[in-house]
Amino acid sequence: MNYSQPKAWMRADPRSCPQCYVMAHAGGAKYSVEVEVKHELEPLRSDQTGEVMQFDHVGQVGEKLKALGIEEGVLRLMDPYDEFATGGEPGCREDMPIRF
Repeated sequence: MNYSQPKAWMRADPRSCPQCYVMAHAGGAKYSVEVEVKHELEPLRSDQTGEVMQFDHVGQVGEKLKALGIEEGVLRLMDPYDEFATGGEPGCREDMPIRF
């Protein structure tokens, strides 16, 4: 999903704010944002380059999402190296509601 799409989405229906997940991977130094669309997560991409947007800290994520009118989300911590994981999903996954 391109960065400008959530703003148009909210302009069309101000009561429907898309659920945004701030993804943090164990051992990773960057954060990314994924937006829930029809029960699927789509990464937030730059309008100019089409590449997935990466952030150095949660404060940067908050600044970008606040500019779109999004004031809360979910911080999702994932450990892709969890030795007890089964199937395709990482076993260690923690979600925390956050406000920007």
